[in-house]
Amino acid sequence: MSTIHSDLVPNLGNGHLVIDRMQWGASDLVANKLSVPLKHPIPYVLITHIGVQSVPCYNIYKCSIKMRTIQDSAIAEKGLVDIQSNFYVGSDGYVYVGRGWNWANTYANSSLAITFMGDYGRYEPNEKQLEATQYLLAHGLTNKFIDLNYKLVAQNQTKSSKSPGANVYRIIKKWPHFYPCGMDDNPPCGSELGLPYPWNANM
Repeated sequence: MSTIHSDLVPNLGNGHLVIDRMQWGASDLVANKLSVPLKHPIPYVLITHIGVQSVPCYNIYKCSIKMRTIQDSAIAEKGLVDIQSNFYVGSDGYVYVGRGWNWANTYANSSLAITFMGDYGRYEPNEKQLEATQYLLAHGLTNKFIDLNYKLVAQNQTKSSKSPGANVYRIIKKWPHFYPCGMDDNPPCGSELGLPYPWNANM
């Protein structure tokens, strides 16, 4: 079994399942190409969305198709070795494994990237999706993948971007651990760790 998802539990609680790479049909060709490890505990959690008029998916069949499309695009169009984020959350309330807990995302090392599947400038995230994200974060804390004092940030704080969309951003700004870096007179996100601005490592 690939180390990308071997340490995950199948159920985060309250029916929020973790859909591993084999289940959503990830390409076998990229499984061993990730080379930048993600050190624990992770100090930053980055929230993004797919954007570009992406319609939310409400069942495992459509969300799995969307995951395969995202992976294919990352490899063929962006020249990446794999899908970009660590985890993806569908409107079905399931969490889909991208790079998982152990490998760096394409945005910035020292961060865990969680992507809402859809365009949340146009659509509203539903309760299942929001709760699944919170259950994933709780799992990360319990298993010491995420720092107890982690900083929650949106992608639009780390680069010029509309992600994660105004409708997600409005909500996560009220969540515990939200950190206003890159806003007003606050320092850039990750500057205390020596992370460059913007966050766009393309690993």
